[in-house]
Amino acid sequence: MTTNILSEGQCIGFFMETSFHYEVYRNIISELLKKKIPCELVINDLIEPEFVNEMLTSLAKINVPGLDCIPLSAALNMSRTYSCLLSPYYINYFDQLSKVHIRTVYGLAKNQWNHAEWNTRYDAILCYSNYTKKSLAAAGNVHIVGNPRFDDWHNNLYNKTLPADLKINAQKKTILYAPTYGDLSSIIPWAEKLGRLSDEYNIITKLHHGTLYKKPEQTALKTAKRNLKNIVSDSNITFPLLHQADYVITDNSGFIFDAINADKKIILLHWKEMESILANNTSFSCIDSPEQEVKAYLPVANDMEDLRRYLADDYNWQQHAEKSQYFKSEYCDAFNDGMAGQRAAQVIIHALGK
Repeated sequence: MTTNILSEGQCIGFFMETSFHYEVYRNIISELLKKKIPCELVINDLIEPEFVNEMLTSLAKINVPGLDCIPLSAALNMSRTYSCLLSPYYINYFDQLSKVHIRTVYGLAKNQWNHAEWNTRYDAILCYSNYTKKSLAAAGNVHIVGNPRFDDWHNNLYNKTLPADLKINAQKKTILYAPTYGDLSSIIPWAEKLGRLSDEYNIITKLHHGTLYKKPEQTALKTAKRNLKNIVSDSNITFPLLHQADYVITDNSGFIFDAINADKKIILLHWKEMESILANNTSFSCIDSPEQEVKAYLPVANDMEDLRRYLADDYNWQQHAEKSQYFKSEYCDAFNDGMAGQRAAQVIIHALGK
């Protein structure tokens, strides 16, 4: 039955602006291809060339039979249309590409962006759990499917091997530092301080693609490179990094919830400018965004004394366990069963069959 959903020559489009978006889609695409439904990645080549090059380099390593790829500019010039277009957020070009639009939620942080008015332009929204569904109720057709990207974690289908150039001492515990970018990033106030821990811990830094490729982020990038040695940028090694990590240190990043979903010990960073940033609404975050709410329940370090206390062997992590499990099921993934990609594919098939 499913092979007749699309007319000949049609397929489902998946819009990308970073290689991370492929990780969001990958297990959904896999399920659709199993049902003989053709899929195509639509690469936005109308943005900063650094982002385009990063996507093309990453995708060159991928060989998935039945999955094609096209630049957005070419799709627009050809007046290419898709039976349905999946995307993590809505941009105006989409009106020319399809009449059916499905959003794949790709993170939980920064409510003022994640829950913005453009969500109402989607025919269906695939979300992780109850929190996002309740938050986007006004958008209409919201479906709880779980987090398709985490299917590989739950099914233990990821390669645990770390990049060979990372210098890991097996006798030390490992800290995974995963900052966001922009004003909400902890790199400027904290990178030098974290670097001082490198004699005692393996420190791996996973930089946000915004830090890596946006021109206003050059100072932050230089600061990170000057103080932190084991820097990774690939979007497809999140799970090996989480597997290796004894602690995850982050700030206002959606990576908080990846770490919660992986049952990691999480330490959040704070600095004096944060309060004014949130109070004045100068960022996409706000006091009721999940990445701010969670600070009431996880350890927050204001200085190195705090940080060392949380890293100490005798720190009581059990006190955070109950609330972490609440966030894991209510925010991160309602199922945590490794079948989110299957559920997402069924929502898409149902939307096409209407």
